[in-house]
Amino acid sequence: MRIEIIHENKEMALPLLALADEPCFIKNYFERGQLFGLYDDELRAVMLVTVENENWLEIQNLAVAEKYQGQGYGSHLVGSFLDTVEHCPHHYKGIRVRTDEFTTHFYEKCGFSAYKRVKNYFPEKYGKPVFDKGCELIDNIYLKVELQ
Repeated sequence: MRIEIIHENKEMALPLLALADEPCFIKNYFERGQLFGLYDDELRAVMLVTVENENWLEIQNLAVAEKYQGQGYGSHLVGSFLDTVEHCPHHYKGIRVRTDEFTTHFYEKCGFSAYKRVKNYFPEKYGKPVFDKGCELIDNIYLKVELQ
């Protein structure tokens, strides 16, 4: 298993990114973010990270190919990224992520802590009910890991 920054042909990751976000919203961060790919004989997971205000990194999108979900690839990608950033010569304040109430537990297991909740976010942003694996997404949860 290896993790690489994808510099060229980033568009090949768009189908994976679309598993976690609508294409119309991906375009808002796709070009300004750094794309990481986790490979194990093929691309299995991607994560797109941006630098935001006040020197915070933000995970804009994390997606695992459907046939590999639940096998630890997402956790490995996030964990490796956290380890790398902590030893980075550039000092970031931390890493943030915004997600739904069902994915919050995944990020908490990766060391993130919730600090904000936006009620009724998904229906208002998308203008319609939004479902993921049969569950309606309602609130947006903000989580973070502060770096030393």
